[in-house]
Amino acid sequence: MKDFKMTSGLCLALLGLVALQMQCASAGYSMAETCLYYGEGYIADPDQCNGWGYCKGGELIAQGTCPGTYLYNQKTAQCDFPENVKCASKLESTCSVVTSPIYLADPDDCTKACYCNNGTYSCTTCPQYQVFDPTKRACVYSNQYNCPANSICRLVPDGKWVADPLKCGNYLACLDGSGTSKECPDNLFFNQFKNMCAIESICPTETEPPSTASVGPGVEKPLPDSKTACAENPNDKTDTTSKFYVEDGKSCMGYYYCEKAGETGIWGKCPLGTHFNQADQNCVTPYTVDCKYDRCGNINQTYVSVLGCADYYYCINQTKQVGMGGNCANNNPNYPYFSEAQGACVDVDPKFAICSAPAPSPVGN
Repeated sequence: MKDFKMTSGLCLALLGLVALQMQCASAGYSMAETCLYYGEGYIADPDQCNGWGYCKGGELIAQGTCPGTYLYNQKTAQCDFPENVKCASKLESTCSVVTSPIYLADPDDCTKACYCNNGTYSCTTCPQYQVFDPTKRACVYSNQYNCPANSICRLVPDGKWVADPLKCGNYLACLDGSGTSKECPDNLFFNQFKNMCAIESICPTETEPPSTASVGPGVEKPLPDSKTACAENPNDKTDTTSKFYVEDGKSCMGYYYCEKAGETGIWGKCPLGTHFNQADQNCVTPYTVDCKYDRCGNINQTYVSVLGCADYYYCINQTKQVGMGGNCANNNPNYPYFSEAQGACVDVDPKFAICSAPAPSPVGN
């Protein structure tokens, strides 16, 4: 983790080398992620051409494989003859024509950042629910970058509707693995749980940006070394010889690297899109750790969950904007929880680590 002492963006060269192991997803939109936006029905398995899954209520409730030599046909939602099914990667052909080293997004798996050189490639995987943005050369939340090859429709049958991950309340009509965002008519909002345009909205309340935005620890400069941060190993106070990492006490993504207890702590910052988990000694997907500091920090999100997942904050410049945000139950009592993964209010507790943590006191929020 000492190698993560990078204060801007995501250093791709280090992703496969550092000690911190990030929670990963196996495809641009995995089956579980697709189910977050799809009402009910069969979907393709991005990891195997003969595999399928079944979505219901925003969850992946079943999965399996086609019999014999049959492959799953995403277009028709049926097991089919191999000659009728398209299932191939294009990364090999892309890298074969690259004349100089370059980082590319895997066209068939947007969570992967791939390094092409001399006709060969190697890939690293972004944290869970994130994709690689080749412009920023960083992993970002899937609703922050519209991967041209990996639409949310990629695994969904033709003619089905899915919620638009980039615009809450909109939907995509899927065809050939992709779709165009569309608005519901007559001031209605798309509800993926009902698979229809509905009067009630599950989206966060739109917030008018302030004329002058607050700037906080999400964009702070590196903190100075600390002579007190490494006083003891927080996970084993009897261990005085091992390396460890501790929270910086100011942000969700900052930490101090300690060579051993009693040494001077060297500040470092997790890669963009992740927060530090002291218990696991890892940089992880933000909603898997109940950080008590500004949760907007280091995340390219417009809204993030408040601990407890009943409320949400409004973020600008990776900073919580004081007095701005909302409460899902106040918006719609039928959808009282905010799901950071979906960017929407939902009817069932997402059960992320941040949702089980006690909500902060209203004083100072």
